[in-house]
Amino acid sequence: MAIIGRIRKHSGLAVIIVGVAIAAFVIGDFGKKRMRGSNDIGSVNGESIAYNDFNSKVDQSLALQKENSKNEKVTDEDTYTIRQSTWTIMVRDLLMGKEYEKLGLVVSPEELFDQVQGKNPHRLILQYFKDPKTGMYDPALVINYLKNLDQMEPKAKEQWLRFEKAIKEDRYQAKYNNLIAKGYYLPKAFLKKQYTNESQTLKIRFTAPGYQDIPDNQVKLADADYQHYYDEYKPFFEQEEPIRILDYVIFEVTPSATDRKKIADEVQSIYKDFLTSNDLPNYINANSDKKYDSTFQKKGQLHGKLDSLAFTLPVGTIIPVFEENSSWYMAKILDRQDRPDSMKASHILISWEGTKVGESIKRTKDQAKVKADSILAILKKNPERFVEFAKTVSDYPTAKDDAGDLKWFQDGNVNYGIFFKAGLDLKPNETKIIETAIGYSVFKLTDKSKPVDKVQVAILQRQILPSNQTYQDTYLKASTFAGQNKTPDAFDKSADQKGLPKRTAQSVKQMDNFVMGLQSARELVRWAFAETTKVGEVSPVFDISGKYVVAVLKDAMEKGIMPLDKIKGRIEPSVKNEGKIKLLTEKMAKAFLSTKNLYDLASYVKSKVDTTTLTFAGYSRTVLARENEIVGELFTLKKGTVNGPLEGKFGSYFVMIDDIVEPPLREDFSYEKRMLLNGFESRVANRAFDALKKTAVTKDDRMRFY
Repeated sequence: MAIIGRIRKHSGLAVIIVGVAIAAFVIGDFGKKRMRGSNDIGSVNGESIAYNDFNSKVDQSLALQKENSKNEKVTDEDTYTIRQSTWTIMVRDLLMGKEYEKLGLVVSPEELFDQVQGKNPHRLILQYFKDPKTGMYDPALVINYLKNLDQMEPKAKEQWLRFEKAIKEDRYQAKYNNLIAKGYYLPKAFLKKQYTNESQTLKIRFTAPGYQDIPDNQVKLADADYQHYYDEYKPFFEQEEPIRILDYVIFEVTPSATDRKKIADEVQSIYKDFLTSNDLPNYINANSDKKYDSTFQKKGQLHGKLDSLAFTLPVGTIIPVFEENSSWYMAKILDRQDRPDSMKASHILISWEGTKVGESIKRTKDQAKVKADSILAILKKNPERFVEFAKTVSDYPTAKDDAGDLKWFQDGNVNYGIFFKAGLDLKPNETKIIETAIGYSVFKLTDKSKPVDKVQVAILQRQILPSNQTYQDTYLKASTFAGQNKTPDAFDKSADQKGLPKRTAQSVKQMDNFVMGLQSARELVRWAFAETTKVGEVSPVFDISGKYVVAVLKDAMEKGIMPLDKIKGRIEPSVKNEGKIKLLTEKMAKAFLSTKNLYDLASYVKSKVDTTTLTFAGYSRTVLARENEIVGELFTLKKGTVNGPLEGKFGSYFVMIDDIVEPPLREDFSYEKRMLLNGFESRVANRAFDALKKTAVTKDDRMRFY
């Protein structure tokens, strides 16, 4: 049973399967049929994803997030991320499940059993069922865990089932990838060609004059130039999903002069009571924007001005009210000590009935104290028996595995506060009894860091925040702006007149949550993608994280190849560069008519002659190595003559091949085979699903709901 505690220390089995845990959690039966309806959140190749199914899995993943983080609060950003990952996983489930079904792939109960308890268990089993002493996999731990599964709490059983599903899904994926990867055949002729391409080299001299010095006004672009570039690179202009382009202005809500005076008056009133309070912790908790912190702080840990004052003033000094970084502060120095930053310790827990450590414990609190005292007495005479007692007597769930080791814990860690306080008065290897909420702890200090000067300060902080009235006034300004400026021109003109910086958000996607500078901007994105929102329309006011935002939809581009008129401005610099390279090529061609000497040609075009070596695969740091077509052509030419001008994508060149170095003769190409196979298997693992997703007919209606 000790293994259970160790697994739980890793925030449950869900943590084991990062990357596949949530997948195992949300996947259902492969190829499961669903009836389509108005509540579908989407579909994949005609297979529906129902809203209720999707939302249920999101809720389950949110609950898992809370459990793992030990925090009941989940941020909007976390919720958004979980929704995104749940969608991706459900799409993957439908696509891959159909593939597994068509191929007849199965993971039988016998195979799953073998993955858990067989001679060659799954890597996750190997990773998390290790003997703590040796660090090696121990099959007995797996068997012991499964034997006790029926006696575990429901959460533990659920965690194991998720773990088991993750192993099963991983087996499906491995089989699928292997089917593709093992179909990759490499004839010896191909391997020999690969070896030649990587090993045969050209020793060359070349000159590559810079086209960048040609002034822009010398390049006259026509529509045909843009069209030529667009046609050549059209695949790069494919938009995989719709995007929107927004201009927007932000109305920041900042405290008014009235707000500041009111807060300052309140702070002065609070300070009077602060001076005479006999219970500062409770007074601070009742009046401060930040709860009382009893932690001892060392130099550099306190905020701003407090950090310098607290270490120069005597204990008991009250630091008067001061303003810093949009907050008011007042403080009192409560204590000053030399304290370590961290300690290392172990303990033996002797619990009593009712502490919920274990249902089998029947002793009373007094009996527990007697037992703890007797253990301490024995340890004072025989301290080497501590590990023995920890493993055989301690009631702490993990003690049998870790011998009660608490490891290193920090000063200020609330979970170890009672231990840290006890350790202050102990020397390494000294032992004492501490009463805790779950039993008497026979506490042994193992080590502690060197003490440093620390202070304990009671700090009351009041932030200078805008009032409700200021929020209302700012909203009215934003609303007036939106109401009076209904066109892009009016929007731009009014923003300039009012000194409102206009910001642009490019390539906003329909499921984005972040718009440049704006967190949690889903409502703005939903407005931009609504069927009723037209290009040029000005938005209503959006409240985004305490800021008021008004936007205008500047452009909308749908899925598919973007039309030339939409990207003309974007590609203009590249089209101009092409024009400059053509002008340079014409100049070089004229020079080539008068001389074939490489150095004279370089002088004519105000360049220099460089040397390099090239392989057919293009391995070289020179710009010439990036010119695939030119490199290919060079391997067809003879040495000893100047070739050019060779016009490429990044310039124009004169090249002379000085030597062609053939690779050594070889018959064994196992290295090339291994590298090519490894590369292919890696691409299969990373891109097979992406290829399926790209060809799938996916309908995404999440925007209707979120």
